[in-house]
Amino acid sequence: MSVLVPLVLGTLALLDAALAGFRAATGRNALIRKRSYYLAASRRGLAGGAAGLGLLASLIGAALAFSADPGARYAGLVAAGARMLQVLGPFAAIAVLSLLAYWLLPLRGSTFVILIGLGPFTLARPVVVFAAALWSAAASSDWLAWTVALAAAVVVLAVEPLVHRRWYRPGD
Repeated sequence: MSVLVPLVLGTLALLDAALAGFRAATGRNALIRKRSYYLAASRRGLAGGAAGLGLLASLIGAALAFSADPGARYAGLVAAGARMLQVLGPFAAIAVLSLLAYWLLPLRGSTFVILIGLGPFTLARPVVVFAAALWSAAASSDWLAWTVALAAAVVVLAVEPLVHRRWYRPGD
């Protein structure tokens, strides 16, 4: 658990960052073949997410280095992360299943999946992310768990607007 929880949370954050880069670029290019365009956008989102996670990891590392009992604090962070996964896990599983259905189904089925699944999920994403942060921090009395949960939510939600402003702002 002590390695698995941060690994799963980091993987979810990086996957979300790549998709945030994709979302930041959609509807901004008139080319018919956009594979390289969307791959570049996803890489930009992934790089932004990785930078944010690096800052978060630096915060955690510094706080643990100056802690009197780093093992107990790390265990508290893992417990908070596991609670965060209780909210994010089902949401991520449904989003991944929707993406798989989008890629595997014929045109009508994939369009239906986009309309029913991914569209509303994109709108609910900020609420789910902050709900996961609140649920994670609610069970802890450690300021570090609260700070990390809030900072993680802000980092995850900041990737798309930052990528959009840096590379895909109208008029650029």
